[in-house]
Amino acid sequence: MNEEAVQKKSPVLKYIGCGCLGIVVLGAIAGALMVVGIGKALKSNDPYKDSVAAVQSNPAAIEALGEPIDPGFMPSGSINVQNDSGDVEFFIPVSGPKGSGSITVKGTKTGGVWSYETWHLKVEGQQEVIPLSKK
Repeated sequence: MNEEAVQKKSPVLKYIGCGCLGIVVLGAIAGALMVVGIGKALKSNDPYKDSVAAVQSNPAAIEALGEPIDPGFMPSGSINVQNDSGDVEFFIPVSGPKGSGSITVKGTKTGGVWSYETWHLKVEGQQEVIPLSKK
C-alpha cells in the first residue's frame, strides 16, 4: 500500500514542483525586465548621450580605443531629475578595436543645463584618465 500511496501523491508533487519552477522563471523574467528598463532609462538621458558623443569625438579616446567606439550594454549608476534640476553619477563601459574603458560621469543639472564635475574616460591598462569636454 505504501507504493500505491506514493504513486497517488506523485502527480500532486509534480504540479507543486512545476508551480515552484514557474514562480522562479517569472521572477527571473521580471528581474531581467527591470535591468533592461533601468538601462534604457539611463541611456535615454542627456548625460549619457553627451558622454558617448564626447568619447566618440575625442582624439585621445579614438587613439586609445580605435574606431568605432561603442558603448557597452549596461551603464551603472543613477540619475535623478526633477523639472530643470537634478544630479547624475554613473559609469558607461565603452570599447573599440584597440581596447576598452569606462566613462565616469558625475554632475548636476541647474536651470535645465547639465554641468559635469567629473567627466572622463579611464582606459584599461592606462594610468592617466582622458578628460572629456563638450564640443
